[in-house]
Amino acid sequence: MKKLLATLWIIIIASVIFITLHFSKPKSDQLENLSPITTNLDQKISRGKNIQNGNENYEKNGDDFLNKDDLENAVANYQKALEIKPDSTDLILKLGDTYLKNNQTDEARELFTQATKSKPDSIDLNIALARTYLSIRQIENAKKIIWNLAQENPRVQYYKGIITILYKDFDGAQKIFQEIAKTIPAPAQSLLENNQKFLDAYQNFSYYKGSEKTFLELLLAKAMTATNEYQAAIPLLYDILNTKNNYRDAWIVLGYAYLNINMPNDAIDALIQARDLTPQKPETLFYLGLAYFAKDDLDKAIYYIEKADKNGYEPKDQINLKLGDLYLLKQDYQKSSNNYEKVITKNTKNMDIFVRAVWLNIEHLDQPEKALILSRQALSTHPNDAMSYNLLGWSYTALGEYDEAKKNLDTAISMQPNLDAANLNYGWLSEKSGDNNQAKAYYKRAYALGRGNSISKLAATRYNFLNQNGPIPR
Repeated sequence: MKKLLATLWIIIIASVIFITLHFSKPKSDQLENLSPITTNLDQKISRGKNIQNGNENYEKNGDDFLNKDDLENAVANYQKALEIKPDSTDLILKLGDTYLKNNQTDEARELFTQATKSKPDSIDLNIALARTYLSIRQIENAKKIIWNLAQENPRVQYYKGIITILYKDFDGAQKIFQEIAKTIPAPAQSLLENNQKFLDAYQNFSYYKGSEKTFLELLLAKAMTATNEYQAAIPLLYDILNTKNNYRDAWIVLGYAYLNINMPNDAIDALIQARDLTPQKPETLFYLGLAYFAKDDLDKAIYYIEKADKNGYEPKDQINLKLGDLYLLKQDYQKSSNNYEKVITKNTKNMDIFVRAVWLNIEHLDQPEKALILSRQALSTHPNDAMSYNLLGWSYTALGEYDEAKKNLDTAISMQPNLDAANLNYGWLSEKSGDNNQAKAYYKRAYALGRGNSISKLAATRYNFLNQNGPIPR
């Protein structure tokens, strides 16, 4: 099962789960939605290290794996890149931040500690070290670092505000965030947006006169998760739950935070507490499904996500998307395809879902006619995307309509010459048409363009089968 991607004819890209979740304070107050969680299907199928050849590729490969939420491979590639450029602050920050996201706090602390010794004046590296201390709940150490940095720097003030929250000086933190909003430079848009999330939390709290302070703490913890400060949110949530152990929404936010730092067991523990308090709440059930998915417990993941669906979880396309992923991993290809097609009926924006549905119908369900219908729908909704023409060319090849296949693959490659999937499918078309030399040329090109991904590996396999002369030339 975990080698499934070695047989893919197309790129399957990580799906982003846009989770709509409303919380309430003990009575009726509601929070805004939590930020998305990224769940990478490729990572669930294959966890092996994927280090690319060519030193110049390591950092870019790390970026690609991080974008797919494949943290293990991102770390491995950043480590290789840092061996080549050990003084690169950008690489140190990328590797350390990935360590933190993957809950490798010891590695992050060691990396940033050594880096700040070499570059003691780097504000970015010192802030990164402070964030690492926050992740292991050494708030005093984080405070010492931040308070010793240049206080006119907006990012320094921003983390001063977060630490001030953790010391329960909520009024003092609010003043810091208000001052940042007045002084922050225009180019720092992301910092301005994150700062506003904390100000919004205070504003929302002001709407509920007489609300308990625990509700403000929950709003601020949620703001931390919305700004990717998951580790900082956790001690605040613990304080809430020590005061009010039956605060369901605090358990949910805690589970969400753990999910985002790759701690599925802790996420499950927190979410079960929330489930026991309100057994039928669909958001809790959906998060539990994601947590079991992170643990590779596919049966429980399916159980909870389907139960969330029955209890009215919205949006439905996210339910169908995750069920499509899960049934794909279970190798129940018909159910997987059915769920992906349901996603497409509700949301045609995600090209990756078209890709998966077409692949399933060609490679596993022997339904090229259905694949062609889906490919035409992809073209109608994504007319300027080379992948649409690639899917059409692939579907026509599966149907044996080689002239139409060639026309569409030519269009795909003219639009995007470096599209590895189109070059791979052109190789398949050439092979089925009896032109093995041309097939090998396209497989070789797809191999090079894929740079070690599933398409590259399949291209090498196809090339070697035709060539019968050992490994593909480099």
